[in-house]
Amino acid sequence: MVGPARQLVELLLPRPKQALIAGGVCRIGPACRINILAVDPRIERFVLGWRNRFSARSHIADGVKPGVTEEYPNNRPIGRLLVAADPQVVDHPQGYKLSVRPDGVELIGGGREGCYWGLQTLSQLSDFEGGTVAGCTIEDRPDFATRGLLHDITRGKVPTLETLKMLVDRLSGLKINQLHLNIEHAFVFSFDPEICSPQDGLTPDEVRELDAYARERFVDLVPALATFGHMGRILSMERYRHLAEIEATKPWAAMDWHERMRGLTLDCMNPESFRLVESMWTDVLDAFSSPVVNICGDEPWDLGKGKNIGKMTSESLGEAYANRLRATHELCAKKGIRTQFWSDVVKNQPHLPAGLDDSTVLHWGYDDRADYDKTGVFVRAGLRTHVCPGTSGWKRIINAMDLAERNIAAFALAGKKRGATGLLNTDWGDHGHFNLLACSLHGIALGAALGWEADHPTGTAFDDVFTKTVLGVDDSSGVGLLRKASALGDGCETWRLLWTPLRELAHEPNLPDWDELNESQEAADTAHQWCRSLVGPSSPASSDLEELATACEFHALLAEKIRLMRGDPSEPRERWIEKLKSALTRYEKCWNARNKPSGLGDIVRVLQALKHEVASATSATRCSDT
Repeated sequence: MVGPARQLVELLLPRPKQALIAGGVCRIGPACRINILAVDPRIERFVLGWRNRFSARSHIADGVKPGVTEEYPNNRPIGRLLVAADPQVVDHPQGYKLSVRPDGVELIGGGREGCYWGLQTLSQLSDFEGGTVAGCTIEDRPDFATRGLLHDITRGKVPTLETLKMLVDRLSGLKINQLHLNIEHAFVFSFDPEICSPQDGLTPDEVRELDAYARERFVDLVPALATFGHMGRILSMERYRHLAEIEATKPWAAMDWHERMRGLTLDCMNPESFRLVESMWTDVLDAFSSPVVNICGDEPWDLGKGKNIGKMTSESLGEAYANRLRATHELCAKKGIRTQFWSDVVKNQPHLPAGLDDSTVLHWGYDDRADYDKTGVFVRAGLRTHVCPGTSGWKRIINAMDLAERNIAAFALAGKKRGATGLLNTDWGDHGHFNLLACSLHGIALGAALGWEADHPTGTAFDDVFTKTVLGVDDSSGVGLLRKASALGDGCETWRLLWTPLRELAHEPNLPDWDELNESQEAADTAHQWCRSLVGPSSPASSDLEELATACEFHALLAEKIRLMRGDPSEPRERWIEKLKSALTRYEKCWNARNKPSGLGDIVRVLQALKHEVASATSATRCSDT
């Protein structure tokens, strides 16, 4: 049993700090003795739910009907389960010691969180073995106290409540304890319901239900609300346009994705603008129960460039920014809530803003040029600091997996070395949020692993564990193919290239060469076949595999589109158009299965326009030939 037991422990995600394999197995039955000394009803509910599911499987494995509470066949022990919090035994509040022996399981956590994360490890071990837990002793603790994911719901795609609950379950199982929802305007504000409709955002009741669901699973649901820059949707509305530093010249619906991403910046010198900020935060804080909020403050592109141009020096611009950030911080602090803010404006300031000493700086950077060492500047200034890499899915069809891996791993190591207290992985959705959730799962899981252990294995070793643990698939070759196909996204934004009109594509400076195209398309085609071969009613990851397969279709379509533009297609344009139509039908199905209608119409419009452009080019070619 030692060989299989070791294999099971090696499939744990995140990998534990220490694991020793012991002999034998433990079976937990319905009549096992349960002793819970961790004072938290969430622990008790988890233990009872796990015991019931696990013991039912144990009986099935033994050929005994579920619900029977007699002793196991062959007089095997029913076992016992002890869960206790004892900081004298485990000196980290999120650490735990798990001992599995034939006569039972003992889990000691440094605190209630440690108990819960230990139970997640126990759940992974039991899930693999189908009714038994292999004998082992595990001692574990995280490198970062806060391990988070920021999920963007405001750039086009708004998940349904069911999808967000599914995401919380996955994050909790990976020992992630914080979920930021980047909401900007994608929230139904009570002070002005015209900002967002329920089909384009989350309602307060949906947030409250999700908040309670996450809290039950030791995940803190944190609102990330832009109330300085990135306010294009709200500040483009007639009633709020006068509050912008540079006023909008067109409504939100008429803006393209570039304009929407740049957004609009609040006029921080106008007292009325802060009343809008107060209204927004009042509604949001009424729905979220988290003691922490992300007040953002990033990318105020227009600051001092419009109504206030010439009124400020470069020094007073920094002070104006700090004053507005401080005012928002104080608004939240009056309610006993701690704040976090992005690092991009303050990272090059000689002096960090006063009055924000108890805030957390979110130091971000998403590519190989990220200033990882800047983490130490904030730490030495006495500020709590979280390092913030990204899944590299935005503006791409398939996430750039290698780029994301380098970024997340480098930030994790820099954060641990320089004393950061958290790792917040980010999953953005720029340009309509085309990238499907399944494409981000690899980066999300990697962020969880490296947030728990900064030198966690990466590369093919991680791919193998990810495939088995997250996708529930034994064959990891498909993830390797996805990684190979996604390499195209290291040097270019594949989704942007797909929707860019053909007439503009020729001027794109970062187009891949023929070898890169051929290699990427071949990998995407083979990965597509791998996904399709595994999709089925019996597959627990069918939705994920369906999304991955659809992404592979679009990735191959991009390669062929570039060939069309270069005048060397491998198949007729009419065939490409038919493939695009079929892929779009499947994409719409994927979107609707997990998301509200929200921005789907924008995606469909740009792809329909592309289809018509290619069709027109085909007609023109025929006329020319004639």
